[in-house]
Amino acid sequence: MPIDSLLIDTDFHRFADDHEALAMLAAPTTAARHSLIGLTTVTGNAWASVCAQHARKAAKELGLADLPVCQGAQQPLLHRQSDFTHHSRLYGAAFGGAWGNAELLESSPISCPEPYNGDGTHAVDFIVNALRSAEAPVTILAIGPLTNLALAIRIAPDIVRHIGRLVVMGGAFFVPGNVTPSAEFNWWFDPEAAAIVLEEPIPVTVVPLDATDAVVLDESRYHRWQTTFGDHPFFRGFHEPKFAKLFRDDPTYSLPVWDALAAACLIDESVISRSDDLWVTVDCSKGASYGRTVAFGDAEPFNLDVPNRPRSRVVLEVDQARFWDLYESLVFA
Repeated sequence: MPIDSLLIDTDFHRFADDHEALAMLAAPTTAARHSLIGLTTVTGNAWASVCAQHARKAAKELGLADLPVCQGAQQPLLHRQSDFTHHSRLYGAAFGGAWGNAELLESSPISCPEPYNGDGTHAVDFIVNALRSAEAPVTILAIGPLTNLALAIRIAPDIVRHIGRLVVMGGAFFVPGNVTPSAEFNWWFDPEAAAIVLEEPIPVTVVPLDATDAVVLDESRYHRWQTTFGDHPFFRGFHEPKFAKLFRDDPTYSLPVWDALAAACLIDESVISRSDDLWVTVDCSKGASYGRTVAFGDAEPFNLDVPNRPRSRVVLEVDQARFWDLYESLVFA
């Protein structure tokens, strides 16, 4: 089986689901089929510079010390941090990721930290160079806002033909959003970037909230892992510090594993139990629907021209037992 080149674009944080996704992709059985060529960071759940520092540390812990880690866009294309508090009052956007929570921003915005230099290569330049120099189409896992990819495509449109497959965690199709009632966080944080990327002729698999909301880590699973994998370095270094106190304080607590599920859909498509092929874009009009997913499978009823791009595969349900078996076999390898 040929080895695919894989690039990860992420708003990586130390104890977030991006870390789980990277652990899955760093596992020996995954690495035998997907060769990681780089990790680029973008502002979303955390600032891109902070993400780069966390990602480099995690990569070293996972045996990927030589993996290039490049910091990317520190701000969205048009979505402004200064608008966040006002919009949250109007539309209920209470969570701003790197921008903080709405009540924290009423006095002054959270300042952006200094850039993380690494080797000095900007993420957008890395993406362009990696795609142009690739001998075969590259697979991209995008598990944060799509700012870096949008900038790369606008700067170097020729790179589109070098993307063999794009797996994206984002969007809310037939379920409510998780940052506003109508929008999922990644696509809400930079709707214009998401629209740019999704409207390119790229084979896209979208893993939205429709699928991820149903796959949660709860107390019973955590305690099973504690019994079975309690001595494993990833359990002790990631799961225990993140979840031990949460489940002790609230046994009913649970949390989706958004990016880990997207990684699973990339690694093994058999975890997907239901999907639909739809043309997808994002509402960029300022207002209550900013960042809302727009999708349709037939252009004619909307009096639209047929889009000049393939439909995206939208994951709506997964086989949860198969997913958790895959997760455990990789993360606790």
